[in-house]
Amino acid sequence: MPNRFPQLASLIICAGLLSACALETGSEALRAPGISIASLEVDGPLEVRAYTSLPDVPEFGAATVYYPPAIEGRMGAIAIAPGFTERQRHINWWGPRLASHGYAVLVFDTNEPRDNPGVRADALIAAVRLLKAEDSRVGSPLRGHIDSNKLAIMGHSMGGGGTLIAANAHSDEIKAAIPFTPWQPEGVFDHISVPTLVIAGAADRIAPVALHAWPHYQTIPRTTPRVYLEVAGGNHFIANSGQPDNAMLGRYAIAWLKLYLDGDERYRDFTYGDAQQVDARDLSRYISNP
Repeated sequence: MPNRFPQLASLIICAGLLSACALETGSEALRAPGISIASLEVDGPLEVRAYTSLPDVPEFGAATVYYPPAIEGRMGAIAIAPGFTERQRHINWWGPRLASHGYAVLVFDTNEPRDNPGVRADALIAAVRLLKAEDSRVGSPLRGHIDSNKLAIMGHSMGGGGTLIAANAHSDEIKAAIPFTPWQPEGVFDHISVPTLVIAGAADRIAPVALHAWPHYQTIPRTTPRVYLEVAGGNHFIANSGQPDNAMLGRYAIAWLKLYLDGDERYRDFTYGDAQQVDARDLSRYISNP
């Protein structure tokens, strides 16, 4: 196993300081106009609505689209896949959280809760194509509001494996990928060319990092912007609804999407800068090549 969190090897943490104090200090140091660590760990400023009336597609079942109705012009869009035996409710906190920061987000149920990662990969690509089509569909709340050049995919467990498979085969259709605690044995993802944030849990017993997330990350080309984020003591469900790490992981995901989906350089320091220092106690590894 590689050395623990090399970026933080020299970080000195004063005994007795609470995580909240570290967060406050880091937030002050990393403040950009209208952006801070604290602002990225909560719902954004935008109102969020949702709808479920969508055209039927064969690749997945029921779905919910979360979106900010006040945005003028076009916005980025993200499709999210659940894990093995899971439904939307297991990951649907991502919908309103990301939408409140300016995205249209489709969270779907698989046709069969036991669908394998390859089937989920097909569902993810079908979902981003559906979101793209919402831009022109008569009656869609998103008509005229989807930027077809700003599409991303995310997923948990087998949905995370599906995210990697889909990004490997369809990097030409998306601009970013975020698999969390991905499950996909013996995966090789050397055709991924879109920025990829791999979220893992050090104590994951369902998809152990030594067999899944870490070797997945290593097969992504070095020419591709990539980050491997491993939560110390984190289990397989760290990025699911209602988990204590939701705030921190949401912050990294939002910064990733803002940087690579929207091209907003104000978020680079929240991804590659000193932001990780405030998470020294929470991350066992944070490895990157921008």
